[in-house]
Parts: sequence; structure tokens; C-alpha cells
Amino acid sequence: MKKKSIISLIAAVSLIAVIGVGSTLAYFTDNDTATNVVTMGHVEIELDEPQFSEENENNTIEDVVPNQEITKDPTITVVAGSESCYLRAKIEISETLNAEQAAELLENINIGEKWVLSEDGYYYYQNKVEKSDKDQKVVLFDKVVIPELWGNEVANLTFEINVSAEAIQADNFVPTETDGKITGWYTSDGDAVTVETYKETAE
Repeated sequence: MKKKSIISLIAAVSLIAVIGVGSTLAYFTDNDTATNVVTMGHVEIELDEPQFSEENENNTIEDVVPNQEITKDPTITVVAGSESCYLRAKIEISETLNAEQAAELLENINIGEKWVLSEDGYYYYQNKVEKSDKDQKVVLFDKVVIPELWGNEVANLTFEINVSAEAIQADNFVPTETDGKITGWYTSDGDAVTVETYKETAE
């Protein structure tokens, strides 16, 4: 599997305040201006599969068989110095598998216990990742088992398990929760936060 480009969402508020103080007394005048400069924080993530990449040249594994367990470890790294953030990820199976086969494969992916699948197709990490001076790594899943009942219908078939990851700054942002679980990212206007809409507002 080729490494996928990483999408990093940044939610922040820019504020530059200019404070003017003036006074007039008889013949004496005085004024002063102070400018508060705010340096923007940022969120930066990386996505790789360290063990899978080490064990499989070109991120590709061949000649797999039913019920075979494959070590596959998509790992999101929140880069040192990034602001506190929330994470979400999406798993997509290539269209070389039909819908039923893709669903069977997804059921055999060992998703980490801190991740919750939402109706929007994203897996949401349930813990806020706090700002740190060290890289922080979060694993989405660590293995895939090829469905036991797959037979000749998938012989010589090639498919991909594609993973993408996103992060959004946690300060001044409240994720949507359902039954106490994070299940969505929405703006204060109620609009879903997506890569496309974020790019539009950032430009």
C-alpha cells in the first residue's frame, strides 16, 4: 500500500488587538499605543505503518490466504509542539472487493479500544491528545485477519486498505458526543467539519 498523504486540520482564532491610551491636560498631551502580537499555534500529524512497512517491501504483501493474520499498524504521530488536538481516521477498502467482501474485511480489523466508529464513516479517538514536547503516537489498529470463508471468488485478487487521518485543534472546540462518545466534528454554526470546507474557509 502506498503511503497516503496526510491531512491536518487546524482550528485557531487570530487576534491582534491594538490598545490606544490618550489624555489631554492643559498644555500637556500624551498618548501611547500598545500592540499585542499573538503567535498562532498549529497542529501537525503524520501517518505511517512502521512495523508493516519494515516487514513488507513497498508496503505490499502477497499470496495471502484465508484466516491469515497480518500485522498492520497505521500509527498517527502528533508531532512534538503541536497544540492539544482531537483525532479521527477513516478506513477505505478498494473497489476491487464488493460491498459484502469489504464489510467482512472491516469486521476483521482489530480497531483500538479508544476508537469509536461514527455514522459519518470516521473512527473518532476518544481521548484528547494533549500538547507535549515529545511526539505522541496513537495506533488505529494493529492487525487484520483475512476472512476465513473467502474462497475462489477472491483468488488472485488485489485489494488495498487505505487509511487517512485528520486532527483538529482542541482549544475552543467541542466535538459532538452521542451517549458520552465522540461521534462528530461540527462548527458552532452546526456545519460538519470536512477537509473540503476547511480548505475553502482557510483560503
